[in-house]
Amino acid sequence: MSSIAAHASAGLTMYLYCNAQRRGSSRWAAVPFVALAVGPDLDYFAVWFSDYGADPRFSHSLLFAIAAAFFVKLTMSRFPAANLKLSWLLAAGISHPLLDFLVGAHPVPLFWPIHGGAANPVGVLPSAGSLAFDNFYLWRNLLIEMGILGPVFALLVAVSGRRRFRELAGRTLLILPMWAAFLTWSIALGR
Repeated sequence: MSSIAAHASAGLTMYLYCNAQRRGSSRWAAVPFVALAVGPDLDYFAVWFSDYGADPRFSHSLLFAIAAAFFVKLTMSRFPAANLKLSWLLAAGISHPLLDFLVGAHPVPLFWPIHGGAANPVGVLPSAGSLAFDNFYLWRNLLIEMGILGPVFALLVAVSGRRRFRELAGRTLLILPMWAAFLTWSIALGR
């Protein structure tokens, strides 16, 4: 599965995109976006502490992501200063199962309860691996994952800021070879 850093970065990207044109928006408004992007992995606590074994992990379905985004929107509607647009809350929630799908290590129950799980035959992102600080592969895979996702997220934020096409094109051409190298490295690991 994808790392918590990737999930949190996706949520933060959705917040930044949603609030790019708004000056002085509360930094606390980022919390619901990050929570939606990271939230499906909270079921790990039940797995670790009570031998809970959900199969499939329905928290990784599109239905769960949509329901969670609507719940956050309804709950936070009392705070209009937060500027929580439903479309970007949905994007933050859906980012979690999508990133896990891009790893390709395990089937993801995207269409639960209709279908058991969808598997990506080509792992575009490396798996987070064993969560141990002395695990070399955890850090290597995190570097690769951020090398792939970082430029994509940065481009989304830059586009949201209404940057000029020439400026965006120049930066994109500069970063593209590095992004392609990380992507190639990641795909090569899966072979």
